[in-house]
Amino acid sequence: MGLKDKKQPADQSEFSHLRKEAELFLSNKDLSYKDKIAEDDIKKLFQELQVHQIELEMQNDELRRANEELEIERLRFSGIYDLAPVGYFIMDMAGKVEDVNITGAALLGRQKSRIINFKLQSFIMPECIDEFYIFLNNLNTTNTQLNCQLKFFKDDAVVIDAQVEGITINNTLSLKKQCYIAVMDITKRIISEQQLSEIKNRLELALEASHAGTWEYDLRTGLFSMDDANYNICGLDITSFNGQYRSFIDIIHPDDRQKLDSALRTAVNQEKELNVDCRILRGEVACHISIRGHVVTERGKNKRFLGTMTDITEKKILEMEADQLKIDQHKRIAAAIFETEENERRRISELLHDSVSQLLYGIKLNLQQLKADKENDDALATINSLLNDAVKETRNISFELAPSVLTDFGLPATIEELAKRFSTPKLRIKTKMNGLKTRLSLTIEIVIFRLIQELLNNCIKHSGADTVIITIKKSKLLEIEVKDNGVGFNVNEQYQIPSGSGLSSIRNRLNFYNGTMRIKSQPGDGTIVNISLKL
Repeated sequence: MGLKDKKQPADQSEFSHLRKEAELFLSNKDLSYKDKIAEDDIKKLFQELQVHQIELEMQNDELRRANEELEIERLRFSGIYDLAPVGYFIMDMAGKVEDVNITGAALLGRQKSRIINFKLQSFIMPECIDEFYIFLNNLNTTNTQLNCQLKFFKDDAVVIDAQVEGITINNTLSLKKQCYIAVMDITKRIISEQQLSEIKNRLELALEASHAGTWEYDLRTGLFSMDDANYNICGLDITSFNGQYRSFIDIIHPDDRQKLDSALRTAVNQEKELNVDCRILRGEVACHISIRGHVVTERGKNKRFLGTMTDITEKKILEMEADQLKIDQHKRIAAAIFETEENERRRISELLHDSVSQLLYGIKLNLQQLKADKENDDALATINSLLNDAVKETRNISFELAPSVLTDFGLPATIEELAKRFSTPKLRIKTKMNGLKTRLSLTIEIVIFRLIQELLNNCIKHSGADTVIITIKKSKLLEIEVKDNGVGFNVNEQYQIPSGSGLSSIRNRLNFYNGTMRIKSQPGDGTIVNISLKL
């Protein structure tokens, strides 16, 4: 490859004056000098000049290739620099911008020409100027990478939050220090953090208002941690709780531990929601809490179970009071219904006693005046017997509807009268009473009378017994026992498939007076019914 085929180096013209001086020097030399140079030496010198020329050409090629590679690298760096997602600023130590990439210009909402040669602090919010000068001074003195947060205003007056990181570099060409600054827009992150902080504050306020706290159970380590609110709810001292799951379970009321442990294990294994109401022992006082939670899985962290614990003691008390109010309301309604029934029975009983019975007595007296006529003795006797039966049946109906003896003489006399009226040659009813020297309230006496009346009706209809024993005993409770020697029945079947309304009516009355009933019976073994009433 000859010299003519090659492009001359760009700086060869700088040495042209040296060539002219060399040519002038040779022209002034004595011609005899040329003759003195041996022909061999001339050939050798020419060969060396050719080798040197080739070396220079090769070096020139290497320089050109290196220059092209540098240009490619410059273009590559320029692309990375301008298209980077982070704003880059090159400044002097006074803060004047010497260069900025496209992202940095877009971040400030300005053209490069309106940023370069301007000080960066002219784009910073006034309240952040002092912090920027401190940051710039530290860069100049420490020569380490530093960072800070500043507020910039864009050309459209929009304020942005930015994370600024910088380092000082010594420029090898200008031999002066330069600051290389990276600026990242963190406005969205700041807004998200503020929103998260607001949500956290609202959550804390909500938890505080609802008497609730948060807890966390690490499924790998088995550690159970709670916040201060939960320590207060459980009545624990933070220094006395060792963070073990079993220690937490021991806080729960003994009757609820199995329920909570089973529900939590099921929720963990099946990754379901946990929602359990249970009691805790706060000292010796049992309080109600609601425990909720779910499994949380995050990359790089252990699987955890996060939840809340809420003190619902007051809510439970209010619910129980509401339930009690409903029960009381139902009792008042039932009492009104029972009272209405009793009043209606009393009215019908009085009508039977005062009208029908009197009419029957009048007919009987008139018939007695006809006894003189002996021809009608048989007919009169039959009519008189029927009237006696009618009078007796009317009295029984009147007694069953509203026994006046209960109002006048009390419960023992009324039960004795009831047993006497229900007794027949085939059914003997005995009574045993203890502790009834003082009268109960008329309402309770009516309830007891109706209960025993219903049980006797059941015995007469279904038991086939020939002996019934009624026992009433009063102490702290009023205990009633009705025992027969009849055919008996299967109690479980009776509960599953009730065959009549008698027992249901008794249970309804007992529910409204806080009473209980127990039935003991087997087919062929008679029946014993025990009733307890709180007075």
